[in-house]
Amino acid sequence: MIWLLLASLAVSTAAALVLVPAVRALACQIGMIDKPDAQRKLHTKPIALGGGVAVFGSLLVGCILTLLLDVQFFGGKFSGVLMSGHWKLLFVAAGAILAVGLIDDRWALRGRQKLLLQCMIVAAIAGGGSMIRELSLFGFEFQLGLLSLPVTMLWLLIAINALNLIDGADGMATTVGTIVCLGLGILSCRDGVSFNGIVCFALAGSLMGFLAFNRPPATIFLGDAGSMMIGLFVGVLAIWSSVKESTILASAPVAILAIPLFDSTAAILRRWLTGRSMYATDRAHLHHLLQAKFGSHGMLVVVAVLCLITTTLSVVATFFGLPWLAGIGVVFVLGLLIVTRSFGYAEFRLVLSRMAGIYRSFSTSPRDTESRKLERQHALQGNGAWETVWEPLVEFAKSHDLASIKIDLNMAWLHEGYHASWQSVRLPEKANQLSMSVPLFTRQTMNESEMAIGRLHIIAPANTPMIYQKVAEFVERLDELGPQIDHVIEQLSADDTSHDSKVFHWPKRSETVAPTSEQTARQPTGAN
Repeated sequence: MIWLLLASLAVSTAAALVLVPAVRALACQIGMIDKPDAQRKLHTKPIALGGGVAVFGSLLVGCILTLLLDVQFFGGKFSGVLMSGHWKLLFVAAGAILAVGLIDDRWALRGRQKLLLQCMIVAAIAGGGSMIRELSLFGFEFQLGLLSLPVTMLWLLIAINALNLIDGADGMATTVGTIVCLGLGILSCRDGVSFNGIVCFALAGSLMGFLAFNRPPATIFLGDAGSMMIGLFVGVLAIWSSVKESTILASAPVAILAIPLFDSTAAILRRWLTGRSMYATDRAHLHHLLQAKFGSHGMLVVVAVLCLITTTLSVVATFFGLPWLAGIGVVFVLGLLIVTRSFGYAEFRLVLSRMAGIYRSFSTSPRDTESRKLERQHALQGNGAWETVWEPLVEFAKSHDLASIKIDLNMAWLHEGYHASWQSVRLPEKANQLSMSVPLFTRQTMNESEMAIGRLHIIAPANTPMIYQKVAEFVERLDELGPQIDHVIEQLSADDTSHDSKVFHWPKRSETVAPTSEQTARQPTGAN
């Protein structure tokens, strides 16, 4: 019966090798392409989208032909299973989320619109009986009871968007998806070959065939359609691979998904702790940082090795009844990424900084809460001299008795991200504070057009009408902030960040705004 698994893998791979070029040609003909924008999408030429259609089609071909082989040579053990209730629902739901992704790829849905449609699709799957009723994680078991439905929907949404978020570099989601599906397929067949395992191997084969065209330099992308469809299959198959009935989510499938789950968790933490929208885009994902460090092919090798470690240990843990072994694999891989500062280090510092701030706020005596200040600076990505922009802002906040000032910069095309904050331990009451958030711009782009690169937030005590004068002076000084930002970006663009620096002070209105090179040159921070 193991031949059925190998047949599904081989047939779906062959089908993908045939379907992908056809889909690529059609996508180019109808204009479904991903164009570079010099900001976030940095590939050098338009690339075809719609790869998910080819993956889904080859998956269907692999499953159907494998069932025919089963009938012909193995007595038809799985005949009719594809049309059974929960399998039919899964494939219909996958087709639906594929359609949502194609609409998003073509016309760009808003984040909340896409999330709503995802919720409707996963609610249908959960309503069809694929419910997580028990969690068994690393030796601990939890009965969910009334929480079964929300936990199931949350898990499927996490799986869908984890694979979607990680699909930001050539071959990344395809490589991760292949290894994950093979691992889930092996778990599904620990008590004998199952149709769940056949589907897992068929999906892995489809991704292997697609990888031939998606490896660097890619000629076709999965698009949101493909990555979300794969995420849905992986999320559901992870539940079904735990036991024969979809009642439990075990530690091994979760551990196999450790890499994409870590990437999405870090993205959520990064955006939440810096005050960005959850739908904001950046180039600080796992694949972006590994690509900058190891190159396109090196990134895929590193990711493949890390996924193989978590997958192998998870499979061994399941077959030998050692659930803690899967946990060790996850801790080792994630710890390795953080310790080597390859990924997760900036988010780790953000969390520690926030925890330290909470501790200081509770440990500070009441009489010191107004005078004590908390300051944090985090180079989320890159090594730009952003303190030359930040430190004059802090001086201004101190001299004008502001309660809080925060800056958040995100320049995807430069692989730069910076976040800093300065505030009193105890902020004024909401009714007695003035808060303002303003966008920050730069002209230092490839086409010299203005572009928003971040925001500046201030909070000031609003106890007297003098606050209006302070805010007016702050707004006037914003014009002088732009050239400082532009100068740092010019240095980055010229790759001129290897000299010592002296932080300049915010110039007076009568002084020249543009800083000198002697004032702004500095040593790189070495962050990430």
